[in-house]
Amino acid sequence: MEGGGVGAELLDGAGLPPEYRQYLEILVMVDGPEHTRLRTHVMRAFAPRRIAALRPRIERMAHQLIGELAAKDGEFDLLHAFAYPLMTNVICEIIGVEEADRPKVGGWIRDYESGAPDRFIPGIDQLAAYIDGLLDRRAAEPAEDLVSDLLRSSAEAAEGQRLSRQEMIALVFLLINTGIAPPAFFLADAVLTLLDHPQEVAGLRAEPGLLPRAVQELLRYVSTVRIGATLYATEDVELGGVLVRRGEGVTSGLLSANRDPGTFADAGRLDLTREAARGGGHIAYGHGAHRCIGAALANLHTEVILDRLLLRDKRLTLAVDREAVERVGFAGEGTYLTGLPVRF
Repeated sequence: MEGGGVGAELLDGAGLPPEYRQYLEILVMVDGPEHTRLRTHVMRAFAPRRIAALRPRIERMAHQLIGELAAKDGEFDLLHAFAYPLMTNVICEIIGVEEADRPKVGGWIRDYESGAPDRFIPGIDQLAAYIDGLLDRRAAEPAEDLVSDLLRSSAEAAEGQRLSRQEMIALVFLLINTGIAPPAFFLADAVLTLLDHPQEVAGLRAEPGLLPRAVQELLRYVSTVRIGATLYATEDVELGGVLVRRGEGVTSGLLSANRDPGTFADAGRLDLTREAARGGGHIAYGHGAHRCIGAALANLHTEVILDRLLLRDKRLTLAVDREAVERVGFAGEGTYLTGLPVRF
């Protein structure tokens, strides 16, 4: 895919080889008709009705994994032993990754996310090669999965709206990447938040019908992605009375917006009974044309997992002192849990 504009210049300036730029650019750093063209091909797989139909499979995955962990000694790292493998299985199920291949797909994403020079590029290369082969297999034998959808959608599209092979690979790469780590970190933070607020959990157990509302409140309160992607001006523009010149960046504080006292009463307090406004009443998924494609999926698996971990079973507790739970900070992004030791 050919890139251009300020975003491309910035990636070039970072020293990233041009052939790898597409994996960071696609959807995220394009706008207008080009963004619409790419997003349209993906949206069918994430339509709310289709996502809702995944509930039984996600419930089975969660139940099986919890059973395996509980059968050992009942103590495990909720982030690494539960959230990561579960999110890997869920997104791979949607995309069409064969079950036997899912552990290595998760490993390649870990390599990519590490940022380590000796792991970053090989992680991209190996996952991209795997996706290329998966496209070949689905072209020969279509299935009910996202890769088959992309092939069908592109073949049926009008001239100029079709996807190139490289765009398909980059889109699938993006969906695997964003479908594993962000929801895994959110889930761990959401569980920790609930363990920190036992009175809220007791209220939710008394009224389990509030669970969908509680998920939206946790998204608002936790805001795992606390800083939005930096937006770069393509021309001089005045924003809030400040002149932003071409090439300059503007960063949005998602956590700050989600704790805005002008929008939320008692904004700093977790309230699982809080009635969410349309769209969730928060911007944890972003906003507008770039709002997270997987929002409906994230809502679903969070509901399923919290129901299984905390509502149906009341034994889950921290396996360490609260002060021993560690976080790591990333400049400009906030902090993330390094793990969450829990026990049944």
